[in-house]
Amino acid sequence: MMRHPCQLIVPTALAIVIGACQPAPEPETPSGPPKVRLEVGDPVTVPTDQYPGLSYGPRMVTLPDGTVLVGRGQVALTTSDSGATWDVGPAIARPHLLPLRDGSYFFLKSRGSATGEPGLFSLEMAHVQSLDENATEERISWSPATARVDRWTPLTADNETEVDYLGVGGPFLELDDGTLLAACYGNFKGDTVPMEGFPATGGQKWFKYRTYLLASSEGGATWEYLSTIAYDGVTGQESFCEPAMVDLGGGELLAVMRTGRFAPMFQARSLDGGKTWQDPESMHILGLAPQMVLLENGALVCSFGWRRLKVGYGHGLNDEGGPYPAALRDYRERYLQDVDIENPSEAAGDYVMVSLDKGKTWSEPRKFAEPLTSGYTLLAATGPDTVLVMSARLTLPGQSRERHLEIWEREWPQWSDKSVVVRVARKIRVVL
Repeated sequence: MMRHPCQLIVPTALAIVIGACQPAPEPETPSGPPKVRLEVGDPVTVPTDQYPGLSYGPRMVTLPDGTVLVGRGQVALTTSDSGATWDVGPAIARPHLLPLRDGSYFFLKSRGSATGEPGLFSLEMAHVQSLDENATEERISWSPATARVDRWTPLTADNETEVDYLGVGGPFLELDDGTLLAACYGNFKGDTVPMEGFPATGGQKWFKYRTYLLASSEGGATWEYLSTIAYDGVTGQESFCEPAMVDLGGGELLAVMRTGRFAPMFQARSLDGGKTWQDPESMHILGLAPQMVLLENGALVCSFGWRRLKVGYGHGLNDEGGPYPAALRDYRERYLQDVDIENPSEAAGDYVMVSLDKGKTWSEPRKFAEPLTSGYTLLAATGPDTVLVMSARLTLPGQSRERHLEIWEREWPQWSDKSVVVRVARKIRVVL
């Protein structure tokens, strides 16, 4: 996989023409890229302040009628016009909602509790026919479910809390045969390579992650470990985590993963429905918590972002040995040549890129949101050639942008409780 083999063609005010790459014959040789136009709409501030009971989950959901659902808690927001306007929707049970091929909906709670039997965890699931008032958190009828991950082991979160439950974070897919898949990350027994920037002075379990797959052939009632998507104990500062995953058809799956604060995203491919995976490959661009959708026009869209350097981290990790400075040093030692971004802080923000050949090659990443954002985007398909992408902009009311960036780098633990997150949505059209 070559680094950004596509060229910028014609920039305009709200549209940019970028190259994307055709599948190349064997042996792989680049061919002339077709022209793809990305029409980026104006930013729309999502009215979060009006709904204090609203919180945001890890992803947006496109419903069968094209409506996009975002949020959880006491209320949810919906949009039927690609984010131009927003309505208050029912407090749909969350966090994980998967529209199924038969028109019904599957829900799964994200925390699996230990059962006392090693490797076996209890979950809660639900299956409903429609998203009406009976699909709310208060009224939904939950059923017991189980997940078995024999090699699972507890870990320590960034804030030093012990994670003693099975985190089933998704994303979720339903395959043609009805099998449900859930992408997860964490540690297995034997995963003991320390993370850069997390000195475990108090016995914390800060070890490099693996991304793995759970599968259910019984409608979500029982889940079993299926495969490891990626693990080597070497790549990135935190290694393979925060996955995105799409079904490309015919048993082909693509997973894109974060590997660190300043480390390239990696992607891995399965050709047998997730049972086995090819070796992960660098995507040659930084990124946190990538999101992916496959559009009806064949375009595969990926959104992601990353944050600027932050020395003041909190939780006893506040000096030059903390996560961000350590990640930046590691980047300069191992990944600068691969990614080719001299100053990751200056390049921080939120991005989108497109593939026309199922992720074999990607367009040049296009920045659509400047710092300071969380780097955690949300992405949903809204039509055969359109997506809605949402950024989380971090603001400090009353502070200039320059002062805000200074605070972020050196003083954030003392200011974080004053920060206000502003959600900003943009419609992007992919014109082939």
